[in-house]
Amino acid sequence: MLTSKLKSILAQVLFAVNVFVLFLVLAESRVLIPDWLHVFGRMHPLLLHFPIVIILLAVLLVGIPEFLPKKEDSREYGTDLLLLGALTAGFTVIAGLLLSHETGYAKEALFWHKWTGLGIFWGSSLLYYFIDSQKQLVIKVGASFLALIVIVSGHLGASITHGENFITAPIENNEVVMVSLEEAEVFPHLIYPIIENKCLSCHKASKQKGELRMDTPENLLKGGESGPAVEPFDLENSLMAHRINLPEEDEEHMPPEGKPQLTEEERLILEAWISSGAIIDEKVMALPDTSSIYKLAVEKFSTAPKVYEFAAVSDEKIEALNNFYRKIQPLGIESPALSISYFGRANFDPNSLKELSEVKVQTISINLNNMPVKDEDLASLSAFPNLEKLYLNFTDIKGEGLQALIGLENLSLLSLAGNNLTDEAIEPISKLKNVKKLFLWNTGLSKESLEKLIAALPQTTIEIGTEEKSTLLMLNPPVIRFDKAFFKDKLEVKLTHPIGTTSIYYTLDGSEPDSSNFMLYEKPLEIKENITIKARAFAEGWIGSTVSEAEFIRATISPTSFEMLHLPEDRYKGDGKESLFDKKKAIPDVWNLNWLGFLNNPLEVEMEFKEPTDISSMAISLWQNVGSRFFPPKEVEIWTRPDASQDWKLSKTFRPQALEKNSPSFLRQVEIPYSENGIQHLKIVASPVDKLPSWHNSSGQKAYLMVDEIVLN
Repeated sequence: MLTSKLKSILAQVLFAVNVFVLFLVLAESRVLIPDWLHVFGRMHPLLLHFPIVIILLAVLLVGIPEFLPKKEDSREYGTDLLLLGALTAGFTVIAGLLLSHETGYAKEALFWHKWTGLGIFWGSSLLYYFIDSQKQLVIKVGASFLALIVIVSGHLGASITHGENFITAPIENNEVVMVSLEEAEVFPHLIYPIIENKCLSCHKASKQKGELRMDTPENLLKGGESGPAVEPFDLENSLMAHRINLPEEDEEHMPPEGKPQLTEEERLILEAWISSGAIIDEKVMALPDTSSIYKLAVEKFSTAPKVYEFAAVSDEKIEALNNFYRKIQPLGIESPALSISYFGRANFDPNSLKELSEVKVQTISINLNNMPVKDEDLASLSAFPNLEKLYLNFTDIKGEGLQALIGLENLSLLSLAGNNLTDEAIEPISKLKNVKKLFLWNTGLSKESLEKLIAALPQTTIEIGTEEKSTLLMLNPPVIRFDKAFFKDKLEVKLTHPIGTTSIYYTLDGSEPDSSNFMLYEKPLEIKENITIKARAFAEGWIGSTVSEAEFIRATISPTSFEMLHLPEDRYKGDGKESLFDKKKAIPDVWNLNWLGFLNNPLEVEMEFKEPTDISSMAISLWQNVGSRFFPPKEVEIWTRPDASQDWKLSKTFRPQALEKNSPSFLRQVEIPYSENGIQHLKIVASPVDKLPSWHNSSGQKAYLMVDEIVLN
């Protein structure tokens, strides 16, 4: 119990605090807050718990004097607690008023929290000053009102800090709307749910921490006080990617410590989304099949809809069938059902479908989007008796081969979007009576043909992607088709687009094709030298597409045999040593399976040529990205020997030019100045940078050497 002298002193302090609070309220827009006071303002979340507990206990004692055995004790203890509660509420209000001057909080949300907080302070002060002169009924009403306003203010504060539905979220209907892979859109269905669950509590209209809103894609790309949260195609300079990868204990890590953290899958999806250009208005199915965002999306939207009676296939058998262009995975932890997805059209072989005979019973979903599948290849699909979902978007089929699907009694979803179908497709599609959902957008079928299908399949939902004529849509980029990007003598390259009425503009000098700088594609191109093709699609009534790009490199010499003496890092192990001379061009995507990444060991390759070989030029094709720690080698050594019985002799040492802070990120060839005649045994040793420079964010750490191919001419 407080002594009379102490109570008198505290009452005078309370009066002084009231005067200071009144001054802050009246002069709020005209007073300049010094930096040291902002430190006190940020203590608001720490201070607010004291008055809440003390005031609620005080109103319990003064409002219900029967709470204690002696009413006099209840009133006396309650009055003392009311004094302490009002005083601590005053300091909390002062801290809150100072904190409100900082950016990041919406005015409307702050307005109500501010005035309910002031109501707590002034209400508890008035109740304390006049408690002795009031009747018990008035005290009870005042105490009840004070308790109510404490609850309301606490709720408003929690809404600002944790989100508007923080308290009611557990009882709200938060059922996730499930969409199929065909219907899924990149931003609304793949990206926004992550942002909504992990970011919006601090970055929405009512609370914009760091002046950053993330509730719309436009606000996300606009960014906040620290700049854009997302830089499309630039993971290194995207603030979001930087913050989510910081250690959780770092004060700049996002989401903040104590908030729900991103799962590994969510982090990978956000990184892949940024790397793929922060796509906003495209369907998942329109993405390149080689991109990591596409692969992650396919896995996310693949689900097992029911229980199956057939036996499961062993993990060993599934693993044996998986490779860098084909992914087989169960649709659930306990489910025997399998889904199969193909990636990278340059690697596709129609005969690989026949390799799946061991899992044909268990396969219920096959994804062949963007693969060069032809009508005659569809016959292999008739061997999958339990197939339920078949994705054939943007393939080379015309429709006649769809006859092979008629016997698939369990087929319930068929997607043929982006194929240039002919009228011959109508008859076999009309016989697919068990298909519940059919996707036919951008197939070129006439209105009459579509009407025939609708009449023949009344039980089927047919999606044709109808748009209002006033809406201009962007074309998908053209497809650059070729065998392998590394070639020996010459290479044929085709440019195609699923919409037959498009014109394809291209350039061969690395410049961007547009209406004033282009060559019109008319026939396959014959490539005989190192070159970069860039292409765009244009059509009347459409917005021109984004640029498709492909680099072609002449490599005339390959060793008869070769060995890689050190294994790459597990994260970037590609197709093992075969990646070095497989003539497959990697793309700037960390999940592309053509990369070999070296960190703790050098790239060391011993090569043998069947006959003495003249070498006039040599290069290492690699990925340079300063922010991702992808650096050219620190040093390259060339060793030779006359035959396998003799020791290696150092023939050349070469140090590439060191990177600078602003060095661009791109795929490049590090040319090694070396030429020699009559080589039969050759060894290349390329050592990664073992200590990043002082200007780098990870200075002192090792750099990755990301190798795609060794080029010999």
